[in-house]
Amino acid sequence: MAEPMALTIDENVANPDLDLGMPKEAKDVAMSPSEGIRDALMIRLTNMTPDELRMLDRAITPEVASVLIKLLPEMQQLIEMVEQGGVEDAMEEDQMMPTEMGALGNM
Repeated sequence: MAEPMALTIDENVANPDLDLGMPKEAKDVAMSPSEGIRDALMIRLTNMTPDELRMLDRAITPEVASVLIKLLPEMQQLIEMVEQGGVEDAMEEDQMMPTEMGALGNM
């Protein structure tokens, strides 16, 4: 029988007071981008008005964007898709992004 994989505890957490004691491997999985979350964020963006997108554009500075990307690694994928102009390729035809991208367009 195969021996179970040994899990290592991550001792380099940024905020030890909030550490849940998860093994490093579990944290790595949790920090990996999720296609489902990315798609949900994309759909939510498509449901925003141009005014709401402009508001996001003003609120999300490069400094804020870097923190958001740490919280939601899917944001990096969205930014890359917008920069490459490949948003349409990643979305179903009925879920296309508006031409005016707001915050994501400026990141």
